[in-house]
Amino acid sequence: MTDSEAQNEKIGIQSVEIGMRLLSALVHHAMDTPPPMLKTLAAYANMPPAKAHRYMVSLVRAGLAERDPTTDRYRLGGVARAMGIRALQGVDLVRLAGPRLETIAETIGQSVGLAIWTNRGPVIVALHDHRAAITVSTRVGEFMPLTRSATGLVFCSWAEMRVAALLGRELAKNAGEKISPASMAQLSPLVEATRRAGYGATQGGMNPTVNAVAAPVFKFGGELAGVLAALGSADGFDVSPGSPIVGELLAQAATLSGELGHLE
Repeated sequence: MTDSEAQNEKIGIQSVEIGMRLLSALVHHAMDTPPPMLKTLAAYANMPPAKAHRYMVSLVRAGLAERDPTTDRYRLGGVARAMGIRALQGVDLVRLAGPRLETIAETIGQSVGLAIWTNRGPVIVALHDHRAAITVSTRVGEFMPLTRSATGLVFCSWAEMRVAALLGRELAKNAGEKISPASMAQLSPLVEATRRAGYGATQGGMNPTVNAVAAPVFKFGGELAGVLAALGSADGFDVSPGSPIVGELLAQAATLSGELGHLE
């Protein structure tokens, strides 16, 4: 590297760095309901609202942000969401498991997905829709509820510290919408059952016509790396411990865990 190149690397492009402060603000407030206004983003980025507005105009044009013309509130744009999904897909587990989903789905005759944890909760990062069984509504990039999905129950069971903050919000939301479980007292038996079984299961949890099972995938040290899940029509989808679907999914998850360095 020449002296000139080294100097340029130190200088960087200030406007890009300023824009990234606002993009970071959008990420920080991504879960806000309603979405943040300009003054909130400007305060987080430590800049005057007028200056923040100029940069937000460019972020919107670039697809990194979206502005609701009715409310003047902002959220992450399509390009930013796509970047996030691509970044998640670079995780080792995703590269390892992604190419196998089609084979697993054909073997068990159900749609199969892979979820990992993010600061917004469990997100589906890879999916093979086994259309012979059922076309599932779940899609890549979808965040799964912690309390009402088989995937969420696995995270609640084996990643308690990670889910704690979001779990409290979700239970409060459930209570407001009169959805069960709406408290730890109602959720705890589901978590205990998940741990005992070694996998999560729901029967019509998010959709009355869909059953789901989810198996934990661990990495070296026993930390939960992600979740391998199967979804299919409630008619004929056995989620009990003796089910061939459950057995195969657990076997596949155990294989992935072993390849990630997890020792039983």
